[in-house]
Amino acid sequence: MEKFLLAVTTVLILFLSSCSNPAVYYSVWRGNNAFAGGDYQAANTAYLKALESKVHSPYVNYNLANVYYALGEGDAAAAEWEKAVFTSSRELMFRTVYNRGLLEFETGNYEDAFGSFRDALELKSDNMDAKINLEYSLRRMNANVDVTESSAAGAQKSDNEGTSDEIKRILEFIKRKDAGLWSVREENVITTGEKDW
Repeated sequence: MEKFLLAVTTVLILFLSSCSNPAVYYSVWRGNNAFAGGDYQAANTAYLKALESKVHSPYVNYNLANVYYALGEGDAAAAEWEKAVFTSSRELMFRTVYNRGLLEFETGNYEDAFGSFRDALELKSDNMDAKINLEYSLRRMNANVDVTESSAAGAQKSDNEGTSDEIKRILEFIKRKDAGLWSVREENVITTGEKDW
């Protein structure tokens, strides 16, 4: 056990000494551990300290936004995610847009949530959670449209038809694409003729 701790400590010291600014990485590491442990205030403090150096700011902004989201500070989280989306990392952009969609869905902004999940799928078209949330957003939007139409006696029906037709086309495209991917995967399965049970 002592050898393991010594090896981990040595690797950590070598890693931190090779960094241009080890204090930033240490602050992010402390923030990540605090966030994982549910200590959001300590995570917030550590991420704010890491932001002072402006090293890897989009990643730190993303982590800070997640802390604000966990604390129920939706506006602050949205502001930090907005800063984090300007990055060259497609994975970080996807996670940022996806999380923003979750916040918008929870606050009842279903059209904005739909747009965020659509943007997330443009970045990562095979993400099943984004597809499911896109459908949930569409259902909520349609439910709101039905309520509006019944209360306004169809006065806004022509405006909503164009929007829902576009949304339906997007969902149909996604379904066709998924069906094509699944059928190709099934054709590539090699069977040996033996039963595996």
